Amino acid sequence: MRFFLLGLILSFPLASFSQGLQGKVMEQTSPNKSSPLTAALVFWKGTTTSALSEADGKFRLAWPDSFPAKLITRMIGYETDTMLFSDSSRNTIVIALRVSKAQGSDTVTVRGKQNDFSIPGYRPINTEIITNRGLQSAACCNLSESFERNPSVDAALTDAVSGARKIQMLGLDGVYTQILNENLPLIRGLSAAYGIGQVPGTWIKSILITKGTGSVVNGYESISGQINLDLLKPQQVEERYFVNVYGNHQGRLEGNLHAAHNFSEKIGTMLFAHYSQLQVRNDMNNDGFLNMPLYRQYNVMNRWNWNSKKGFEGQFGIRVLDEDRQGGQTDFVRDRDYGTTNAYGIGIRTQQAEFYNKTGYVFQKPGTSIGTMFSARYHKQGMFFGLREYDGEQKSIYANVIFQTYINNTNHTFKAGSSYVLDDYSEMFRDSAFGRIESVPGIFTEYTGNFQERFSMVAGLRGDLHNKFGAFVTPRLHLKYNLTEKTIFRASGGRGFRTANIFVENIGIFASSRILEIPAALQPEIAWNYGGSFTHEFKLFKNDAIINVDYFRTDFKNQVVIDIEDRTRIRFYNLNGLSFANSAQADFSCSPVERFDIRLAYKWYDVRTTYSGELKQRPLQAQHRALLNLAYALPFDRWKFDATAKWFGPARLPQVSADAINAPSPVSSDPYFLFSAQVTKKFRRFDIYLGSENIANFMQPNPIIDPANPFGPDFDASVIYAPVEGRVIYIGLRASFK
Repeated sequence: MRFFLLGLILSFPLASFSQGLQGKVMEQTSPNKSSPLTAALVFWKGTTTSALSEADGKFRLAWPDSFPAKLITRMIGYETDTMLFSDSSRNTIVIALRVSKAQGSDTVTVRGKQNDFSIPGYRPINTEIITNRGLQSAACCNLSESFERNPSVDAALTDAVSGARKIQMLGLDGVYTQILNENLPLIRGLSAAYGIGQVPGTWIKSILITKGTGSVVNGYESISGQINLDLLKPQQVEERYFVNVYGNHQGRLEGNLHAAHNFSEKIGTMLFAHYSQLQVRNDMNNDGFLNMPLYRQYNVMNRWNWNSKKGFEGQFGIRVLDEDRQGGQTDFVRDRDYGTTNAYGIGIRTQQAEFYNKTGYVFQKPGTSIGTMFSARYHKQGMFFGLREYDGEQKSIYANVIFQTYINNTNHTFKAGSSYVLDDYSEMFRDSAFGRIESVPGIFTEYTGNFQERFSMVAGLRGDLHNKFGAFVTPRLHLKYNLTEKTIFRASGGRGFRTANIFVENIGIFASSRILEIPAALQPEIAWNYGGSFTHEFKLFKNDAIINVDYFRTDFKNQVVIDIEDRTRIRFYNLNGLSFANSAQADFSCSPVERFDIRLAYKWYDVRTTYSGELKQRPLQAQHRALLNLAYALPFDRWKFDATAKWFGPARLPQVSADAINAPSPVSSDPYFLFSAQVTKKFRRFDIYLGSENIANFMQPNPIIDPANPFGPDFDASVIYAPVEGRVIYIGLRASFK
């Protein structure tokens, strides 16, 4: 009841948009059809008042200080558009850009049409956008598979039996990355184990990736970065219905249905339905264990968007999820073998329900608005790994109130507001209960300044009061300097704070016979992250080329250490010594000929933690990685070809990998390659795509230690550094209907 009442109170009034000019940037794809353009730069000539078009092409821009004024719209691959305004009487426009070889933009992109990705030069915070077009260049069945072509985010398995996947940014696990759904919390708490595999890829319009600390407006938990999803909205889609079906040769089947309806210009709704399953038992390496667990997932979301046209606007929605997984030995049958030592099995049941609401009001004063965001979630998870059992329940609410206005002029804006987070956890592992309630009210302010068209900054400060750990302050700073129109330097620094959920954030520990040592009191994790980037756009082969180099370092003041160095036990304890992560990345993109794109990236990690008094390299993590992506498309995307190669260098192995006769384990893993490719044929109303992942069929040798004795003391399926699933061949169809 308290969740419901608080939801009603806080569901009125979100907006962080400026009053003034609003419109859409579109590309005319045919005489009777147009499509929105993402990350087009719209600005008033001679000022620094500017905006970027969002995933649906929409933008909002404050009026200039005086008239007449020229509105400039730029995007690489399109002719620049100029509109003259004599006054502010016309406040809604549609801008149509035409494809051209003429260049010139403050947005770094790699394709003339809808881009696969972009790095908006306008944003002080370093952000990369993966567009819907880029997502469709691979299968991208869910969020965890949406980063296969992206060098900034890594995705990997947590163990050899559960199928759980995790992401990494800046050398740190995904729990240090804040994952949001349109600025609302998405993956946190108990959803950390399987959450990234429970967001269907077809629901996503675009993904915004921020390295380093994010904005204080979104909270205090971001340490290594932020991933913000922009989902499809009813006003964005031209077709009323969308269907996607997928199947692979291992027996995995997926289906997605979207249905959108706009009742009027003021209100619209969209329904998302997803079903997926794997019911074929696959044991590709003949160790007696399923490479991937059998599963069924049901996932439904309904969202509503409304706009009163009188200052009020908002959206609300609900999402319901039910997933059941079963894995382990190939001959395990749950009804027969559960709770016995006849055969080793795993079972994971996840149930989740969520409600969210955003409401806002835009004042008549330019650049001034107030709004709220609210979400409430119930999450239940039950698991068993052999004879080990875990049950968890989470009840959470999140609320954020934001006020925005400007100082003197729209070159200097600030946001201020308050937030509240409540998490009620109830966990049971074996015979021990682990329950806690976290209540955290907070306040924040953030200033954004633009100076002389070259320098901009975002400075934020927030204070929060944790009911268990007291008051703490979170400062963050982002700086951007344009050396030239094509050359940009960025720097950032800030603090992050989070509490660990040791069971679900380390799901692989259940797939082992080792003893778990958990102290009574674990302190919150606190870290400072700082770094910078250099982005330069230039001409190569008469086309656009981009080079981007960044470096970030994270220093932990406290960290919950997971120590797997002892082959008989897994220990959790508070950091006593140094723990840091260095990350450097260089990537280069170019188009040597029209519609042919190349992206090459190299990444280096140096991640070290003090384990029992000794500073060591983090285990199971390759220090050196490289990526090559080649993409070619015929005119109007009638055919699209995409191929990706990844190289992973050696990773340090913990000294626990002895086999049943105690043979010595290797010190490090061997380097390996992964290859994937996809071909897409576009028809008038539908696309057909055919592809393959892990083409070379590389699998980690002997991923399970002592698989013949799963209930013995040497059994361990958690020492994973490479794929355990072999080659996958898939086919799919996307179709849209009016």
